[in-house]
Amino acid sequence: MDNLNFASLQIPGSAKSSTASKSRVSKIKKKQLPSLPDSVPAEPLTAIPPIEIIAYSQQSRFYRETFDVDSIDIDLKGVHVSVNNKELLVDAHLRLKPGVRYGMMSALGNDLLVGLPRNVRILHIAQLEELTAGKTILQELLSADTDRTRIIRECQELQGFTSQSTSDAALNVVIHQLLIARAISALDLAQKTATKRSGQRGHTARQALLVAESDLTTLQAQDPQLFVNAKVVNDMMAEVFSAYEALDVEGDEARAKSILRGLGFGEEDLTKEGKKIGGLSGGWRMRVMLAKALYMNPDILLLDEPTDHLDLPAIVWLQSYLTNDAIEQTVVVVSHDRNFLDSVTEETIIFRDKKLVYHAGNYADWEKNTEEQRRRKTRLKELDDKRRQQIMSSMQKSVQQAKSTGDEKRLGQVASRKKKLDRLGMERLEDGKRYKESYHGYRAAIVVEQGVKTAPIQLPPPEPFKFPGSSILQFSEVSFRYNPRSNAPMVISKVSLDVGPHARIGFLGPNGCGKSTLMNLLSGDLEPISGEVNKHHRLRRLRIGYFSQHTVDQLELSLTPIQQLAASYPDIVLSEGEARAHFGSCGISGEPVRRPIRTLSGGQRNRVALALVTFHRPHVLLLDEITNHLDMGTVESLVESLREFEGALVVVSHDIWFLKQVIEGDDDDDGTGDGRDGGDGDEHRGVLYTVTKNGELKIWEKGLQAYVEKVQRLSVKGMKGTVAK
Repeated sequence: MDNLNFASLQIPGSAKSSTASKSRVSKIKKKQLPSLPDSVPAEPLTAIPPIEIIAYSQQSRFYRETFDVDSIDIDLKGVHVSVNNKELLVDAHLRLKPGVRYGMMSALGNDLLVGLPRNVRILHIAQLEELTAGKTILQELLSADTDRTRIIRECQELQGFTSQSTSDAALNVVIHQLLIARAISALDLAQKTATKRSGQRGHTARQALLVAESDLTTLQAQDPQLFVNAKVVNDMMAEVFSAYEALDVEGDEARAKSILRGLGFGEEDLTKEGKKIGGLSGGWRMRVMLAKALYMNPDILLLDEPTDHLDLPAIVWLQSYLTNDAIEQTVVVVSHDRNFLDSVTEETIIFRDKKLVYHAGNYADWEKNTEEQRRRKTRLKELDDKRRQQIMSSMQKSVQQAKSTGDEKRLGQVASRKKKLDRLGMERLEDGKRYKESYHGYRAAIVVEQGVKTAPIQLPPPEPFKFPGSSILQFSEVSFRYNPRSNAPMVISKVSLDVGPHARIGFLGPNGCGKSTLMNLLSGDLEPISGEVNKHHRLRRLRIGYFSQHTVDQLELSLTPIQQLAASYPDIVLSEGEARAHFGSCGISGEPVRRPIRTLSGGQRNRVALALVTFHRPHVLLLDEITNHLDMGTVESLVESLREFEGALVVVSHDIWFLKQVIEGDDDDDGTGDGRDGGDGDEHRGVLYTVTKNGELKIWEKGLQAYVEKVQRLSVKGMKGTVAK
């Protein structure tokens, strides 16, 4: 049970959700009713409650004012969002300015709120999850633009006909079918609109739906030869061919290829006969969804963790695209990647006390400003408390003297000082303006805002064991390939590596170069074709904890975390209290440990998987893209825990800040340990290796910043080469 393996676990399908409209304020509810397995484990499953999301905002009495406008500004007041009656936003103000790139410190639901202008095209990447298995990657991307696809399809069907062939029965049938297809699309849109609207607006939408249904029924009942006359033919052909001429078919295809190329797809994937969508892994499917979102070029683009499943070259390209090519778009980004946020965003939106707070600067600027404000308010509060104490002490003395002497003037001084006491507090508003009692009333109390508290992560120490020598795991000329043919190229070629008891090792390189394969060889999940993997003969008890890119996906979704832990370690008798204590050390405590894993968030599932991987107290931790789906606070907690971890650590990650903290350590560190010999050097500073396209391992001594700059130069060079072509 030394190496944790999830390969035998089965994953049940996740349930789909349905939506319904309710109430005068357009409350949008989502209810998810997942099915439970036929066989229930020994510990009864907690009932899965339906998930209900309610989102609405203040709207004008004359609702057309908020829907029929030419501007693409978003300015909604009175925004309310709740999930299962838990309020997330209360009377918040949602404001998005055109062309501004925002970083959001949390995520809203992706349903539209009442008050959004109808002319504004808003796209959330989750709306693009449906992929057509039979299409190629390029076809899937181009078909995302439904208007373009419709125009091309109609033009193709009308090719070969001329406007003079009005008596042609075949042409009449084709045009009639095109009109029916348009009517079906109009009916689908009317149904969606009627579902989301309520009140007077809902009544109007339902009337429009009835008209659309009647139009489709009437059109389907018509005889094409009688209904389609010369005018209908001329109008239809003129409209279709004119719309086709307005398209830039070759330009659209070139832009689609450029986006796919930037996100890491190879040239063989960019042809119309290229790889099919059905053959892609989950990570590459996510890239296709991201490519579709960028290609559709909406007015407002909502990106939730766009860097997940991207390697560093693709992240650098995405940064360049959003800052240089999406100038007129409003972009809202939720990401745990600090470097990406700071490079892309111009303003920051923060959840605070169920409100939305706006900061004119990126995340680093907001963090610095917040810390400065916290220190300033701490000093002000200390002075304010001191002055308040002095005034109250003086008031008490005056009252005592007035009672003992009968001096009423002393009581007048007390009343005067009480007014002075009421005037204590913030001297200025948050925007720097002075308080005016006639306008703002009494000054607000000085409140020192506390940072957002994230559940800490405390990894268990490695199982005690005396390691002889300076290496606990060693590769000697290791090579590996997946293709069994003897002449097939090696994925990993003649790699030699020493892992010491306290090593800190990071692997760098683009996706597909063999980093994950190398991690699988280290974990023992793969056996080398040639070369040796050496463990000292006394180290048969060496324990390896492996968090792979698929660890979370391989969890049994119908089990609770406690049940999953028992299933993963069947030979260990464990009480519920001990299991709860271990999950609590990884930030999962309370009610979630008894809920089915399918009901947990992505971040909670990551914590569950980390708890499973570290339960047997490994001597070596292998972490492959562990920051995916984690929020920024959890990444910080993970960094603190990994820096204190006493065993060896091997990391693959696209998150540069995470790598800097875990492998290189703080900038103030002076240690010189490289992590290869497991000596007494600085445990927070390690060694970086690059994995080449040929599967070779080379030490990188210039540091992470130099590597990032190299990737940026290559990315710019690649984009210039593409433009030149």
